[in-house]
Amino acid sequence: MDDARSRIARRDVLVGAAACCLAPGIAFADDADLPKKGDKLVFDEGPDDGKPVTAERVVSANNVVIAVPTDATGAKKAGSRLSKVVLVSLKPEEIQEEYKPHAVGGVLAFSAICTHQSCTVNAFNSTSRHLECFCHHSEFSPAEGGAVAKGPARKRLPILPITKADGGVLIVADGFIGKPGPPPGPA
Repeated sequence: MDDARSRIARRDVLVGAAACCLAPGIAFADDADLPKKGDKLVFDEGPDDGKPVTAERVVSANNVVIAVPTDATGAKKAGSRLSKVVLVSLKPEEIQEEYKPHAVGGVLAFSAICTHQSCTVNAFNSTSRHLECFCHHSEFSPAEGGAVAKGPARKRLPILPITKADGGVLIVADGFIGKPGPPPGPA
């Protein structure tokens, strides 16, 4: 009987651990939650939570800001983690030519959801010039359109084209170029 209980207990632990680890990756999104053309970007955390993001604020915030889009009423689109955006400031000359049309000056926007296991990409290493995910240490090159610089992630971060509205507020110019989150299948 002890062997049976131990097998059940071991199974329960494994199932619980799998659910815990996979839960962040289960970030189903209604299309209404994702950034769309014309959505204003607002801070998603900290003392400026809910306030509009400007390119100047990204530059002054140590080069990285976590934001979310707002709907037509000004409410945050926060129904899915996949709506999170990481904004990063680079020198315009660092950005590869093909990605410059998606930027405002040197500010680029990407999905903030790591393409490895859906953790939040929320740091910028000023030495390597990479965005970083601290869960499993994947790194992405914003200058190269979110390309994987160091795994275990295998898929680039989707870029979000942005533009500037009156007053310097950053707005979405188009939807993500690529699907946010990890690719289907095993990580």
